[in-house]
Amino acid sequence: MSHAEWESRAVERARSWTPERCAVAFVAAVAVFHHLPILAGSLGIHDAVDLVTPFVVVGAALATLLSLRAPPRALLLAFVGAILYVDGHGIHLSANSIGNKPISGRAREVAHFWDEQFGHVWWHLGWFALVAAICVAERGRVVRLSRGQTRAIVLLLGATLFTNTVEGGDWWLELAGAALFCAWALAARRAILIAFAGAFAFAAALIGIWAIWHGGEPQFSQLGWI
Repeated sequence: MSHAEWESRAVERARSWTPERCAVAFVAAVAVFHHLPILAGSLGIHDAVDLVTPFVVVGAALATLLSLRAPPRALLLAFVGAILYVDGHGIHLSANSIGNKPISGRAREVAHFWDEQFGHVWWHLGWFALVAAICVAERGRVVRLSRGQTRAIVLLLGATLFTNTVEGGDWWLELAGAALFCAWALAARRAILIAFAGAFAFAAALIGIWAIWHGGEPQFSQLGWI
């Protein structure tokens, strides 16, 4: 293959990564790597698999921002979101790993706080900020999601928001995010923004159903589901 042919194919591959495809890939990365460590736990490799999560999710968010030619304000928000995401995920992962050891008393209380309380909130705030950064970057761009792509985003992201915030004990943060993203989507009707808002609304509906079913918001682990 000549250099010209290689360069032509590289350009063609780059053009195939449209904002629409990147947005779906970002959501898919979140859905897979926010659930895969739980499945890997049955093999005893939960922590090893979960170490990859921030690299994949933040990388997918960056690819989406680049495909949208994100302006500085979107990149700044994404930078803050990435810091919160990586820091919060790291706190959660390390405290969770310690909490799984045979400890008790004050040590277990401290591990529980950094994992189940602070860690989850910090991590998910970063996650929501990355989603918001992509929506900010979409402004002024022509993005046309197909019905299939929109459904994929709503179902995958919505289901992940539901499972992660219920198990994380910060479902109230998802409800606040749903209110903000839905109001934003009504004011600025853009394809990716509407799909993301739909995902937050879908998750909020699932949280409501879960609360009615169980008379509250118990974690899946508390019910012995995972």
